[in-house]
This record gives sequence, structure tokens and C-alpha cells, in this order.
Amino acid sequence: MFVGLIDTRGDRPDPTRREPLVLDLPELRPWRWYVVTIVCLIAAIKLDGWPGLIPLMLGFGCFLRGASSYYKGNDGLSKYRQ
Repeated sequence: MFVGLIDTRGDRPDPTRREPLVLDLPELRPWRWYVVTIVCLIAAIKLDGWPGLIPLMLGFGCFLRGASSYYKGNDGLSKYRQ
């Protein structure tokens, strides 16, 4: 037995404007995180001793965030309703 839900609302909750190109193309999403990674790594090189570990860890976290942004929204269902 199949029980389906029929949406009877008048207005659709879909967004009316397009996403920015940076968020729409998966190839352009991580570059802002990679720029922050490079800035943090340069700051880690400039600082000596223990304070240099803070921007190093921030740079590593930004790199992982940029790498994980490739998987955001690539499931095929996040932009379209069924």
C-alpha cells in the first residue's frame, strides 16, 4: 500500500533567486578556505615556538573544511523537491 503526501499549499517554499556562483559550482566552493589555509600557514611560519601552533592548527582545519565542501550539495536532491 502506498500513502503519498500531496502539498496543497498555494505558494511553493522553493527559493525564488539563484544561488551565487561560488555556492552553485562545487569546483569554486573550497577556494576561499584554501586562501585562508595559506594565510594561516604563512602566519605559522612567521611565529616562533608554541604560538606558531595556533595558526598551524587553524590552517589544517581550514584545509579540511575546504576539502569537505566538495561533498556539500552533490547528492542530487538538495536543490530540487521531489
